Formats: sequence, structure tokens, C-alpha cells
Amino acid sequence: MERTRSPKFSKPVFTCGDGLRFATPEVVGRYRAGRLKCSVLADISCGIGGQAVCFAKECGSVYGIDIDGERLECARRNAGVYGVDNITFIEGDALSPQVVEQVADADVIFSDPARPAEEDVRQTDSLRPGIPMVMEAYRDVTGSFAFEAPPQMPPERIDFNCEREYLGVDGQLNRLTLYFGPLKRCERSAVVLKGGRHYRLESGVDAPVVIPEVDEPRVYAFEPDPAVVKAGLLGELAGGLGGKVELVRIDARRSLLTSDVLLESLFFKHRYRVLDRVPLDCRKVNRSLMGHGMGKAVIRFRIAPEKYWDARNRIENGLMGEGIAHLFGIADQVYVCEKI
Repeated sequence: MERTRSPKFSKPVFTCGDGLRFATPEVVGRYRAGRLKCSVLADISCGIGGQAVCFAKECGSVYGIDIDGERLECARRNAGVYGVDNITFIEGDALSPQVVEQVADADVIFSDPARPAEEDVRQTDSLRPGIPMVMEAYRDVTGSFAFEAPPQMPPERIDFNCEREYLGVDGQLNRLTLYFGPLKRCERSAVVLKGGRHYRLESGVDAPVVIPEVDEPRVYAFEPDPAVVKAGLLGELAGGLGGKVELVRIDARRSLLTSDVLLESLFFKHRYRVLDRVPLDCRKVNRSLMGHGMGKAVIRFRIAPEKYWDARNRIENGLMGEGIAHLFGIADQVYVCEKI
């Protein structure tokens, strides 16, 4: 056990093993605690207690359950670090009748199950304890369940009657939470955390639009937050923009929204002005960047790792400007963009 500082937390925390690696960031913990606020909450597989501490600040009382005694001791100490005293810590198997009986007054069950460190295809079947097992064990306690799941999973791979909430932090996909029973608000949702506030987009609220696809970006390009993309809510996002918007596919994984009008949305990760289009040739890209006063380039198209730095050096050769160009490759063309 050691106490360490981490960008995940506002204070130094106690950790052991992989506890810090899998711990919920404080900013996420605060948001999720606000959504799950209730009188009594049970946190299964609470680990070093990052999420449990946040729950304790919103709920009347919290149970922190973990089968690993060392992790549970870290959680106890972290509760002290954050000054909360309304957590009852229980060491044991969360599925055992003995543990279930101790938390029989819980209003909400939250579970952050263990998952393989590496997995070719993320799936709910590999979560331990499994979602069906937890719901069966606690079916007589409550019907309100929330589970953390690997955020890489698309909604269609989650075969449960639940809300699939994808959460983005600072433009990065961070968490996927599955809400069951009365906690379910919709089929799919995306939440973006910015500046201590959260912004939510739901399926079934605003009618999604069919976004026409085009082969190249217009005057402006918009990079949606990955939480919106993963939740499959681009149509809902487009429907609320109030202007004509089209879709341009960069590659199999990435797409941009584009328009001749400068649009704003809290669900955009970045906005760009399209400056130029040049053939996929490092020398021609370099000349374009020089002409637009650029000093650096961010390559946003696929390139073999062993060729990346050679291409980057050739593209940036002799650049003296202050600007940073973002280069998107579509087919055999490079679109030179500047972040707005």
C-alpha cells in the first residue's frame, strides 16, 4: 500500500496493486454520484474507494464491498482523506447471502466489475461478477442497478434492457454506465463533462435526422465528442444544430460533420476552418502549410507507425509560422484545417 498523487484525484490517495489504474476519476465519480443520489447505496467491488467516496457525499449512507482486504483498507483510508464517515465497509463476496443480507436496505446497487486487462473484443460476458449474477443475488433488495462496463463496446453489443450511457471527459471517451430498472431514462445517452458541468444528449428526445454524406468537408468541419459517436447519437446531435450539416467519413473509425456555416455545440470536441486541399504528397502539403503561416502539423489520417516521423518531419520541414495545422486525409487528398 502506498499514498500517491494522481491526475484522477484532487488529493493524494492510498492505493495498491492495480487499484489506481482502474479507479474512477473524481470528476466522473462526482457526476455519477449526482445521478445515483439516494438514501442508501451499495457499491460492489469498490476497489480503493474513489467512487464510493463520491457516493458518500451525495447519499445518506453507502456500503463499500470488496473481496480484497488490502483494497478495502485503501478505501477506508481514502474515506478519511476526503473526510467522509458514512461508508460501511464490508470485506467479502458480494454475491454471498451473508453480504446481501447486510445491505438489505439498499436503494441502489452499483457494480464496477473486474474485467480482463486485455481482450480482443470487449463484451459484457467477461465482467466478474457478471451482470445477471448480481441482479439475481440482489433481486429482493432493489430493482435499481447500475453497472460500469468497457466503454469500447458499441450499444448494439449490449444485450440488456438498460440505458447505455457513454461519458466523455476532455474530449476522450472515459466511461460506459449501464442503468437498469427505474434508473433507465432512455436507450442510449452521451454525457460530456466540461468545466465542472455536464451536458447530456439522449435518444428518443430530439428526433434524429438523416445526415447526408459528402465526399469532402465544406468551409467548416466539426469533430463530435467520441461519447456522442459511440452512443450512435450523431443524428440527434445534427437535429439540434439548427443549420444544414453533412457527414464526411475520414476512415472506418472517424467522421466529421461539416457545413458552410460556423456552428456551435457543447457536443463538439473541436471545430475547424478548412484552409486548403492538396494531394497526399508531403512536399505539396509542406508548401500549403508554409503559405498559411503554420509552424506545426498534427497528422489526423492513418499512417504506418514506422513511417509517421519521416512523414511528419518532411511535412514540417522549414515551417516558421505560429499556427498548428490539422491534416485530415480522405482518399488521396489532404485537407489542411485550422482549429477555431
